[in-house]
Amino acid sequence: MAWTKAKTAIVSSMVVLLAAGTTTITVKEIRGHHPYAWQVQDYGARKTMLERTPPQVKIVPTIFPPNDGYTGINGRMLGTGLSLRTLLPAAYNISRYRMVLNTELPEQNYDFIANLGEGNDVALQREIKKQFHLVGKTETRETDVLLLTTKHRNAPGLKSPAAAHSQSSNINNGPGFYKCSNAPFAFFAGFLEYYSEIPVIDRTGIEGRFDIDLKWDERDGQHRNPEGLKQILLDQLGLELVPGRESIEMLVVEKSPN
Repeated sequence: MAWTKAKTAIVSSMVVLLAAGTTTITVKEIRGHHPYAWQVQDYGARKTMLERTPPQVKIVPTIFPPNDGYTGINGRMLGTGLSLRTLLPAAYNISRYRMVLNTELPEQNYDFIANLGEGNDVALQREIKKQFHLVGKTETRETDVLLLTTKHRNAPGLKSPAAAHSQSSNINNGPGFYKCSNAPFAFFAGFLEYYSEIPVIDRTGIEGRFDIDLKWDERDGQHRNPEGLKQILLDQLGLELVPGRESIEMLVVEKSPN
């Protein structure tokens, strides 16, 4: 519980007492909680659970710290420590940066699984409506965007994949680096949107799969260096991110009428 701007010693003391009481209750609840077998944090373990867990759709309070860990395989999904700001876009298959909120969301975090044979997105939408009385609809709205454009062709960093005939992609990214092999270019555009936290519209016309290996100066995820990424994007891939304003499809989230 975050408390700010306590104006007197009495209020400050009350805060300490309330916080201590809350902590005790939380610890007892967690210790007494028996998680579902599918509530696992590790990516490999989530992947295994998606394959082994009987078909079901559940959303439950998380037993983990907030981390927005999410795995999706062939339409099946499993996530841990997710806020509704992440869970809603997953259910509606849209970027979290293309979402408009017409209502307040609960501040809690959740673990969820949706591993039916098909229709997991619709089933997850129904569960969100049932538990949180929230629904989403897509609307075309004008908004600020970044346009991904080509400035120089035949740049050295956009390479044909070594595994040209494979359908398997390998993607790894973190503070100051992005590396992929045999990945569709659309995946890279999606990474740029996630990193920039604003919709990115791909105007390059580039299609197909590529190997990309980018590194730029960045201390950690809390101190991003977008200018460094933009420079390496231009130097290695010959691409630019240009500010613009476009009408795009957005997910509008509001309270369900029933």
